[in-house]
Amino acid sequence: MLSAIAAIAPLSIVGVALTARSWWEGLTMAFGYLLALGVLRAWSLDGYPRHAIFALAFTAATWTADALRGTTFIGFVPLALVGGMLLLRTGRWRIWVGFFAIGVAAIGASGFAFRSPTWILFASYVVVPLIGTLFVFGVILTCEQAWLIARRLERAKQTEADLAVARERVRFAGDLHDIQGHSLHVIKLKAALARKVIRTDPDRADAELGEIRRIADETITATRSLAYAHHELNLVAELENAKRLCEAAGLTVDARFDGDPGAAAHPLLAQVLREATTNLLRHAHPTAVSITASPVAVEVANDGIGEATEMSLRGLARLRERVENADGSLHITRTPERFVVTARIPASSADQMKEMT
Repeated sequence: MLSAIAAIAPLSIVGVALTARSWWEGLTMAFGYLLALGVLRAWSLDGYPRHAIFALAFTAATWTADALRGTTFIGFVPLALVGGMLLLRTGRWRIWVGFFAIGVAAIGASGFAFRSPTWILFASYVVVPLIGTLFVFGVILTCEQAWLIARRLERAKQTEADLAVARERVRFAGDLHDIQGHSLHVIKLKAALARKVIRTDPDRADAELGEIRRIADETITATRSLAYAHHELNLVAELENAKRLCEAAGLTVDARFDGDPGAAAHPLLAQVLREATTNLLRHAHPTAVSITASPVAVEVANDGIGEATEMSLRGLARLRERVENADGSLHITRTPERFVVTARIPASSADQMKEMT
């Protein structure tokens, strides 16, 4: 819309100022331009607003009156604007645009019924409207194509974000399979063996059942570690992974790590970073993301609020309880321009966690 206005409005304003011979003519033309602007503001790639037909009829009547009275030859511009936008929705504009331009010029030529034709009048009321209508339509068509490209890029960006989240889920599923697949297979074999020897060798069967219980306990522990992001989860690695995911989604990313990358960081910070990244890719529509990490804090900020509902933030709410249990804090800040997730855990908690593991 801004491109079309910038290309057409200056010439139109100058033309109205130079050709209008009374305030009433200027007011009529101004109203026609306002109607065209209203249609332009309500324009979409899916159709045209209801008042576009009224705008087309009014601008056609205004241009007809201007041509018959010989007041101004700029009156065709609002008609060209509204008609050009409507033509693009016909699906066969390549056929109709020429006829439309000739029709606009024919309306201008109708003024010759009351005036003697001269070359100046012919150029003003026929040639200028014909060429001007084609020019206006070309501007609208260019803006329309740019709009289509922007929409395709936006859809591609959303698809890339969904794929990034899907890849993250596949990665988690692969880790879960690595933990549970082998263990479950071993449990199955040992259960079959225990069942086979339970009557002939009770001691062997008891030993196998004990082994099954031990493997099940280890699998539960490993699965809990994976779910709580203690399983081979590194803050520096997660920072790099989050940066790659956002870049793959077409976002501008500023990611940095403040402090010593080798310093101990609480695993929950990496989990907060992963959850916040997943949320912004799935529920927001940002253009820029800023990620700052350190051994004691993580901050993820983006400029797309999107559909940040309580349901979408449930994962962060669960993480907040665990962060607070680790003597840390997790804050979510929402403004009309930014959505920020900040988590802090003191270094002492990270050292305690490292000693426990």
